[in-house]
Amino acid sequence: MAKIITIAREYGSGGRMIAQKVAEKLQLVYYDNQIIDLAAQELGFDIDTIRKAAQEKSSGFLYTMVGGSFQMPLNDQVFATQSKIIRHLALHDSCIIVNGCADYILEDFDQVLKVFIHAPLASRVKRVTEEYKETRDDVQKYVQSKDKKRANYYNYYTTNKWGALKNFDLTINSDLGIEEVANIIVDLYNQM
Repeated sequence: MAKIITIAREYGSGGRMIAQKVAEKLQLVYYDNQIIDLAAQELGFDIDTIRKAAQEKSSGFLYTMVGGSFQMPLNDQVFATQSKIIRHLALHDSCIIVNGCADYILEDFDQVLKVFIHAPLASRVKRVTEEYKETRDDVQKYVQSKDKKRANYYNYYTTNKWGALKNFDLTINSDLGIEEVANIIVDLYNQM
């Protein structure tokens, strides 16, 4: 049976880097933006359009009429398609999935280690400036707005609350060190 790690994270916490290190250590397939790319391919839209839709909640009331039938808003189509892809991946192979809603999408799967990575705001602003090379005037405000978008999206599409401790097996501060956090996740995975 496949064993899965889902990783949700605050913006700038280094969650993607941690996931990549864990994937290397465990020799697991790592999925991040590939899920969005697969959704774009399945829906027949260009990747940039789907990536934008995958970060925003639906307006909810904008159903379109296509060929005489109603069609869900693009944002809802993207979420549904990503959910289908994530469930398919989890059924067929052990892997790491970096996606804000993967913990919820796979909540009925048994072998899932659900991780939320966070860090103090000052640390995240520093990482976004120094490592991500963000040059906006107010990086702190940008980091906070990215987190707000993630929270709004998660809270809209799930019945859980974004970042709530009870949704995860492990919530961990990346200020402990990228390598150290990756090792903790590897150890927990090996105990599953």
